[in-house]
Amino acid sequence: MRALPLGLLLFLSGSCFASYVTTTTTSLPAGAVGVSYSARVYASGGCTPYKWWVSSGSLPAGLSGVRSSSTTNFLIHGTPTTKATYGFSITVKGCGGHTSTKNYRVSINLASLQHLVGLSWAPSTSANITGYNIYRATVSGGPYSRINSGGLVAATLYDDGTVKSGTNYFYAVTTVNSSGIESVFCNQVKAVVPNP
Repeated sequence: MRALPLGLLLFLSGSCFASYVTTTTTSLPAGAVGVSYSARVYASGGCTPYKWWVSSGSLPAGLSGVRSSSTTNFLIHGTPTTKATYGFSITVKGCGGHTSTKNYRVSINLASLQHLVGLSWAPSTSANITGYNIYRATVSGGPYSRINSGGLVAATLYDDGTVKSGTNYFYAVTTVNSSGIESVFCNQVKAVVPNP
């Protein structure tokens, strides 16, 4: 008669050892000021629903955290506002009361700026002009390199998005007629691209 209660006791004690919740995300990506940010911290094991919170430190300025509808991850999102390195801990708690805490460091950097030089010029009064070539140099008077690719520029406007911060550029334009003959360089103009 003792075998039955002992077997029952072993069955019940075996079911009490549920797995513990564990945070599986080991690191989070860096972000940039003014650029939308989204990252998730995941957990597994234990039993759901999970509860999530920032247990120490604070999320980067401009970001907030919310648990997913399935509660298996914690979404950190928003638009960072301040350049800094932030240290914080995120804790997850399974329905059985067990917790898992991970420490994270997230660097928020300044967004890299892309400068643009906008050029415009008066249209040529010569006959049979089919388009323009745009040339650029880093020294006044050249040597110049053609920067328009894919054929002639038909308009009298051109945007150069391939410039680098802190560099001076010198531009010149040529005309090309219907016979494919290219003119000499027009008057040179200088563009100063700021830092950064």
